[in-house]
Amino acid sequence: MPIRQRSTRPGGRRLIVVEPFLEWHEQAACCDEPSELFYGPERESQHERLAREARALAICDKCPVRTPCQKHALKRPEPYGVWGGTTESSRTAARRSSTEVPSRKQVAAVE
Repeated sequence: MPIRQRSTRPGGRRLIVVEPFLEWHEQAACCDEPSELFYGPERESQHERLAREARALAICDKCPVRTPCQKHALKRPEPYGVWGGTTESSRTAARRSSTEVPSRKQVAAVE
Protein backbone atom coordinates (compact mmCIF):
# COMPACT_ATOMS: atom_id res chain seq x y z
CA MET A 1 0.00 0.00 0.00
CA PRO A 2 1.54 3.36 -0.96
CA ILE A 3 2.22 6.01 1.67
CA ARG A 4 0.53 9.36 1.01
CA GLN A 5 -0.23 12.44 3.01
CA ARG A 6 -3.81 12.05 4.13
CA SER A 7 -5.91 13.76 6.69
CA THR A 8 -7.62 12.01 9.53
CA ARG A 9 -10.46 14.51 9.64
CA PRO A 10 -13.73 13.94 7.87
CA GLY A 11 -15.27 16.95 6.22
CA GLY A 12 -12.68 19.65 5.61
CA ARG A 13 -9.71 17.37 6.19
CA ARG A 14 -7.47 20.13 7.48
CA LEU A 15 -5.04 18.04 9.56
CA ILE A 16 -2.45 16.31 7.42
CA VAL A 17 -0.63 13.17 8.59
CA VAL A 18 1.51 10.66 6.79
CA GLU A 19 -0.17 7.26 6.86
CA PRO A 20 -1.00 4.47 4.48
CA PHE A 21 -3.39 5.71 1.83
CA LEU A 22 -6.96 4.93 2.82
CA GLU A 23 -9.00 4.56 -0.32
CA TRP A 24 -12.31 5.01 1.46
CA HIS A 25 -11.47 8.66 2.25
CA GLU A 26 -11.98 9.49 -1.41
CA GLN A 27 -15.51 8.05 -1.39
CA ALA A 28 -16.74 9.56 1.88
CA ALA A 29 -20.01 11.52 1.83
CA CYS A 30 -18.32 14.17 3.99
CA CYS A 31 -15.52 14.98 1.53
CA ASP A 32 -16.95 18.35 0.55
CA GLU A 33 -18.53 19.23 3.88
CA PRO A 34 -16.98 21.77 6.27
CA SER A 35 -14.98 20.20 9.10
CA GLU A 36 -16.82 22.43 11.61
CA LEU A 37 -19.86 20.21 11.08
CA PHE A 38 -17.94 17.20 12.40
CA TYR A 39 -15.83 19.00 15.02
CA GLY A 40 -17.46 21.52 17.32
CA PRO A 41 -15.88 24.56 18.96
CA GLU A 42 -14.49 24.24 22.49
CA ARG A 43 -17.27 26.11 24.28
CA GLU A 44 -20.16 24.64 22.32
CA SER A 45 -23.35 24.27 24.37
CA GLN A 46 -24.95 20.87 24.71
CA HIS A 47 -27.90 21.99 22.59
CA GLU A 48 -25.60 23.24 19.83
CA ARG A 49 -23.50 20.06 19.99
CA LEU A 50 -26.52 17.78 19.71
CA ALA A 51 -27.89 19.76 16.74
CA ARG A 52 -24.51 19.78 14.98
CA GLU A 53 -23.95 16.07 15.63
CA ALA A 54 -27.43 15.27 14.30
CA ARG A 55 -26.59 17.06 11.03
CA ALA A 56 -23.24 15.25 10.79
CA LEU A 57 -24.82 11.87 11.59
CA ALA A 58 -27.38 12.44 8.84
CA ILE A 59 -24.49 12.70 6.37
CA CYS A 60 -22.92 9.56 7.83
CA ASP A 61 -26.24 7.70 7.46
CA LYS A 62 -26.02 7.99 3.66
CA CYS A 63 -22.26 7.46 3.39
CA PRO A 64 -21.08 4.52 1.27
CA VAL A 65 -17.94 4.07 3.40
CA ARG A 66 -19.45 4.38 6.85
CA THR A 67 -18.20 0.99 8.07
CA PRO A 68 -14.49 1.45 7.25
CA CYS A 69 -14.66 5.00 8.64
CA GLN A 70 -16.16 3.72 11.89
CA LYS A 71 -13.57 0.94 12.14
CA HIS A 72 -10.81 3.51 11.60
CA ALA A 73 -12.19 5.75 14.35
CA LEU A 74 -12.34 2.90 16.84
CA LYS A 75 -9.00 1.37 15.91
CA ARG A 76 -6.95 4.57 15.77
CA PRO A 77 -8.68 5.72 18.18
CA GLU A 78 -10.11 9.06 17.12
CA PRO A 79 -10.98 10.99 20.32
CA TYR A 80 -12.76 13.91 18.65
CA GLY A 81 -15.50 14.52 16.12
CA VAL A 82 -18.11 12.48 14.31
CA TRP A 83 -16.69 9.47 12.47
CA GLY A 84 -18.55 6.70 10.66
CA GLY A 85 -21.87 7.52 12.29
CA THR A 86 -20.37 7.65 15.78
CA THR A 87 -19.89 10.55 18.16
CA GLU A 88 -17.11 11.12 20.67
CA SER A 89 -19.33 9.86 23.49
CA SER A 90 -20.52 6.75 21.65
CA ARG A 91 -16.94 5.73 20.82
CA THR A 92 -15.85 6.33 24.41
CA ALA A 93 -18.73 4.18 25.65
CA ALA A 94 -17.85 1.45 23.15
CA ARG A 95 -14.20 1.44 24.26
CA ARG A 96 -15.19 1.25 27.92
CA SER A 97 -17.55 -1.65 27.39
CA SER A 98 -15.41 -3.34 24.69
CA THR A 99 -18.55 -3.99 22.66
CA GLU A 100 -19.94 -2.80 19.38
CA VAL A 101 -20.65 0.89 18.97
CA PRO A 102 -24.02 1.75 20.52
CA SER A 103 -26.83 2.58 18.14
CA ARG A 104 -27.99 6.18 17.79
CA LYS A 105 -31.08 5.35 19.87
CA GLN A 106 -28.91 4.01 22.71
CA VAL A 107 -26.66 7.10 22.57
CA ALA A 108 -29.67 9.44 22.58
CA ALA A 109 -31.06 7.67 25.66
CA VAL A 110 -27.78 8.24 27.53
CA GLU A 111 -27.42 11.88 26.50
